[in-house]
Amino acid sequence: MKKIILLGAIAISSTALFTGCVSTGGSAMETHKKGMESVTDEEYVIPKKPVDRHFIGSAWSKQFGPVEDPGVADIRVKKEKSFSGVQQDFAYNRGIALGGTPAAAPVQGEIGLQGGSVEKSKLGGLQIITPINIGDVPFEPEVPYITEALRLANFKISDEKSNKAQISAGVGSVVGNAVATAEVGSQARRGTEGDGLVVAYKLHKIDMETYSKKDTGSLKLALGKAEEQSGMIVKAKYTTIEPGASKSLPRNLVWACARADAMSRDMVAAWLIELKSLDPKRKSLTIAFPALPKVEDCSNYSSVIFSKINPVTDKIERQKINITVIDAEVSDNLKPKVWDARASLVDETFKIKPVRPIEVE
Repeated sequence: MKKIILLGAIAISSTALFTGCVSTGGSAMETHKKGMESVTDEEYVIPKKPVDRHFIGSAWSKQFGPVEDPGVADIRVKKEKSFSGVQQDFAYNRGIALGGTPAAAPVQGEIGLQGGSVEKSKLGGLQIITPINIGDVPFEPEVPYITEALRLANFKISDEKSNKAQISAGVGSVVGNAVATAEVGSQARRGTEGDGLVVAYKLHKIDMETYSKKDTGSLKLALGKAEEQSGMIVKAKYTTIEPGASKSLPRNLVWACARADAMSRDMVAAWLIELKSLDPKRKSLTIAFPALPKVEDCSNYSSVIFSKINPVTDKIERQKINITVIDAEVSDNLKPKVWDARASLVDETFKIKPVRPIEVE
C-alpha cells in the first residue's frame, strides 16, 4: 500500500511540474524532493548546479558540490542502462525539476504519465555511471566521494538570467564542454551542454571502524641502489638523451607533474624512480622527475599505485607511494651533481559505507 501511495505522489508531483509550478517557489520543489527521496530510500544527493559531467571519484563538499583534484588520474568508468521504472521516473522528474527538457521534447499536450510511470519514449535513456574499479577512487578518511552518477541522455538545461531572453544550449557536443556562452543583447547567458544531464549522485566514504594503515616511513633513495619495502623494489636512477639526437625519453613514464608531462618531448634529462612489485601479477611503474629543463614546483609525487577488492574480506586493499625530491642538480655536461630524495610506501585496507544525503546537506 505504501508503494502505491508513493507512486501516486510521483504522478501528482510530476503533473505539477509539467504545468509550470517549478518556477513559482521552493515549496513545490521541497515537496517533490521529499517524495522522490522516500521512493529512493534517500540514496541520492541532488546537485545544486547540474551539468553533464559525472565527476566519478571526486570529493564532495557540502558548500561546493563536486571538488576535483587535478593531481588525480582519470578514473575508468562503466555506463549501464537502468531498467528500473522507479529509478527512471526519479531521474526524469529530477531533470524536469532542475529545469531540464528532453532534446527532442514533445509538443505541448503530449507530455503525460502512463500507469504512474513517465512515458519511456520521452526519456532517451538513463545511464548509471560507476567506476570499473571502486578501488581507483582516492578515498581519504572522513571525506565523501562520488561513486555513482545518474545521467539522463539527450537532456538539456538553460539558465534564464532574466525574463527577456533564454538560451538553450545544444546537446551532443564533446563531454567536458559543460558551459556554453552566448550573447543575447548586451548580456551573456550560460547553459549546459553535452551528453545529457546528471541529476543525482551516490556518495561513499571510508568506514573508519574497518580502516588499517601501515607506513614504511621515510626511505632515502640513493642513485643506482635498489631498496625493498613492503613488497616493492624501489630504485632511483638518472637518465639522459644525447643533445641533438632525434630521440626522446621513454613514453611510458609517469611524470611527477602535469607541466613536466607537457614538456616531456623536449626533456633531455630526468630522475627516474622505478617501482617493481614482488607480485608477478602487478605491473611495473616508473615515476619521472624533470632534470633538464628544470621545472619549478615539480618535486613531489603522491598516488595510489595499486588497488583491488579482496572478495574474502570485502575490503579495498591499496598501496600508495609518496616521493619528495629535496634537492637535485645536474652539471653543465649533464652529469648528476646533487641528488637527495625520500620515498614512503603506505598500505591501507578498509571498507566503504554509503553517505546519506542528510549527512552532506
